[in-house]
Amino acid sequence: MSTQDHDCCPPPGPQTGRCPTDPPDLSPKTGRRTVLSAVLLGVAASACCWLPLTLAGLGMATGTLGAKIAWIRPWALGALALLLAGVIAWWALKRYGGRSGKDNCCTEAPRFPTLPIIILGLSFLGAAAAPRLLHSGRSTTLTATAPPAPAGGTLLVLSTPQFDCPPCVGTLPQTMAATPGVASVQMDFDKRETRIVFHSGSAVDATLARWKKELGFEGKEVKREAASVPSPVGARLR
Repeated sequence: MSTQDHDCCPPPGPQTGRCPTDPPDLSPKTGRRTVLSAVLLGVAASACCWLPLTLAGLGMATGTLGAKIAWIRPWALGALALLLAGVIAWWALKRYGGRSGKDNCCTEAPRFPTLPIIILGLSFLGAAAAPRLLHSGRSTTLTATAPPAPAGGTLLVLSTPQFDCPPCVGTLPQTMAATPGVASVQMDFDKRETRIVFHSGSAVDATLARWKKELGFEGKEVKREAASVPSPVGARLR
């Protein structure tokens, strides 16, 4: 039985030859907004990599700017993942969700939102891979050391998942190591971990509070224990 003969369906439109009840696809406006959101979130997620370099080239930024805006990265990547999952869930719900018999006789299944999914996926992958692409072939650990000091001190290990690449931290390790009372700062981007050695008697918590306010550096404490301060010569970065 054709849709014309079924009493629950209106006849096809005279000009388009299609059922007036169109498939519930993403509207052009919604599709454009989804694509624009994907691009903007991808740019924001990698901002700590490219923005400091751009502004530094213009003489408008310091070497620690990337650390101050690194918090944007996980939120933007999370928003991209949620948006991608939301678009797929919307399509699956419309495609496989229950419909009334009246709808079944006429309404077509929605088309898969291929373009928004591709743009969202590429934006997520590009933003996630940007740090490694910008720092390809170089060490995944940065170590900055201060001048020698008497042995003894405190080793503090912090989980710092927001710092996942050298371009994002810029000169942050050197700036932190230059703080009075700090012996060395080591950032491991594979482990997303920062190891800081403080000289004996240093105000550890006060220093961390100062770094958070002035440099945008913070992390979750994993370990704090007594440590022997090494005696390096000068300051180095590897």
